[in-house]
Amino acid sequence: MTTERESKEYLLDLSQQLIDYSNTKAITGAEVFFHHRKNTQVMTEGQSISTERATSELGFAIRVLNNEVEGFSYTNKIDIGSLKTCVDEAVSITKVAPEKQGIKLTVPTNYSEINGIFTNSVAELTIEEMIDYAKLVLQPMRDAKVGVRTNLSSIEIEEETCGIVNSLGVEGFTRSNGLSGNFLAVAREGEKVGSFVFDSFFTHEASNIDFSKFGDKLTSRAIRNLEAITPPTIDSDVVVFSKNGVLQPLFYVIAHSIRADSVEQARSMWKDKLADSVAVDTFNFIDDSHNPDAGSGCRPFDDEGNKTQKVSIIKDGILETFLFDELRANKMDTVSTGNSWRGLGGSRFILPPSEIFPNVPHILHGDMNTEEFYEDIKLGIIFEYFSGSFRVENGMFSGIAKGAQLIRKGELAEPLINVSIGGNVFDVLNNITGLSKETQLTSGYLTTPFIKTQGIKISTQK
Repeated sequence: MTTERESKEYLLDLSQQLIDYSNTKAITGAEVFFHHRKNTQVMTEGQSISTERATSELGFAIRVLNNEVEGFSYTNKIDIGSLKTCVDEAVSITKVAPEKQGIKLTVPTNYSEINGIFTNSVAELTIEEMIDYAKLVLQPMRDAKVGVRTNLSSIEIEEETCGIVNSLGVEGFTRSNGLSGNFLAVAREGEKVGSFVFDSFFTHEASNIDFSKFGDKLTSRAIRNLEAITPPTIDSDVVVFSKNGVLQPLFYVIAHSIRADSVEQARSMWKDKLADSVAVDTFNFIDDSHNPDAGSGCRPFDDEGNKTQKVSIIKDGILETFLFDELRANKMDTVSTGNSWRGLGGSRFILPPSEIFPNVPHILHGDMNTEEFYEDIKLGIIFEYFSGSFRVENGMFSGIAKGAQLIRKGELAEPLINVSIGGNVFDVLNNITGLSKETQLTSGYLTTPFIKTQGIKISTQK
């Protein structure tokens, strides 16, 4: 339930009071950003509920400009005295801070309403109902003939309220929530221990998730991994990236490469690739910021107050645009794409706008059904997630292919352990040989098909 101090009216009025106070100072502009994050979590360990916890934090960030000098301060003490002190601190910083060329506040614009990012069905869920959902996930593990246990797993509700007001007339307010689950499971039979399996879900409507089916699938995969083998060699360079495998390393390298600050600092391999081919012509990547079915990052405005939008980033393999915040847009004589973030998790009010990142990234599906996707693979592997190192600047990656499975003659075969992969993300994008029709959401954030590619170094070790 929203209290009076958490209401839209209260928060926006308080923000305007701080703008009015800031305007009495020797500055050229002021901005107030507030962020309220509520988190309710049910943790599981083994086959049982381990802990329940709920957290809530509201904070305000004050950013003031004196021409091209920025001052910033924040507080989670929500009383007018503490907030005015925060303004005074930000103003004092402008007297000693260096100039930041191109910095300015966002001008007012009309924000699109996004339906479905906040639902009563999630807001009204109780701890008891969340525990019941967790029990449904755990039940197949309890029923299994071998031991299957979870580790560091949870079901949680996250609710976020964000708002921004500035001295140019910007006023934005949005509230969103979602129900998510992250489960890590492992099977054991006698002295035999399988490798961990991981899966997740995210939804704005609890009725969209079949918790028993989710738990059954996770349990089956964990038991399957009891039979994992370490082959002496795998004479192939064909690898299928499943949803979590696409997230890391592929997506993170792409996300770095399309940031305007990476381009400005010459840290992007694509800095000179605008309007050039960067992937096969079947590869399409968008930021679908207003699609609540596509992930948790839907929002009408970014953390500077610029409106968000649907952005085509890579179309038919061609790099169409970079992602911009206000600062880089001003320096490069263009407009913001609405992709400014104040950090990528936790309490966003503790930082000024500092990150450029996709809001709701979406790799578009291909045209291959499941049979077509695998039928031409004589020998290769598919893996569930990557554990290793990768460099966002040059795309190189090397590490363990967790949850790997052999593909032989177009069919999924033995589960594998001790399999490593290595390659370069930029080469992967140009060696894609198939994209599945089916797409899946991973970590509540990235929507992606399975991606089939070649040219990957596969190695095994006993």
